[in-house]
Amino acid sequence: MTALTSGLEITKLAHEMHVDEAELAFLATTSPDNLRDLRGIVSHAMFSRHESRVKGLAAVSKKLPAAVTAKITEIAMGPMLSARVAAVMDPTDAAKLAGHLKPHFLAELSVHLDPSRVEGIIAKLDSALVVEVGRRLLGAGHLLTLARFTGVVPPETSLEVVDGASGAEILQLALFIDEPSVVDPILAGLSDETVAEIAAATAEHGEAADALLAALHEDSRARIASLT
Repeated sequence: MTALTSGLEITKLAHEMHVDEAELAFLATTSPDNLRDLRGIVSHAMFSRHESRVKGLAAVSKKLPAAVTAKITEIAMGPMLSARVAAVMDPTDAAKLAGHLKPHFLAELSVHLDPSRVEGIIAKLDSALVVEVGRRLLGAGHLLTLARFTGVVPPETSLEVVDGASGAEILQLALFIDEPSVVDPILAGLSDETVAEIAAATAEHGEAADALLAALHEDSRARIASLT
């Protein structure tokens, strides 16, 4: 189980570093906990690298009307830099700005965000916008990014996002979620048909799926077993 769980952590680390997973193959024997710690260190280092410059941009944006800042953000800054700036903005100002950004740009920006740094912003966003951005991420196959945000939005929001998703997609999403307890309330809100699809898809993920199932609440495990 450890090797396969480490594989998932390497996928997450590669995403954080914007590199191909093959470049991190030498970490395959590293424990999942150590890889998770390394990911946190990398995330902090990448954010801190240009922190003073990013804070300067955030200060400038505060002096401009939100509509003007939004236009500059989409045309001149791009998703990656915008994500860095968002992480240091006042949550109220950032949420106001987000309301002027196009949903497709917010989805691209989300790929570069650390959800733990923008949880306050997400809490202030209109739920319909959060759901639309989430569905765009799902449609584009950004399941890892979506998994990171699943831990900082209410279960009912996650359920709206995955409405219509296949059992295989939801299982892959669950495998990428850092805290398995987040999965339980989402499973509780899914139809029996979808949960049955998830149960069927676990066979394709072997021991990684077994590890996830073992971490779920007893009620969730029992329901999956009854629908297998």
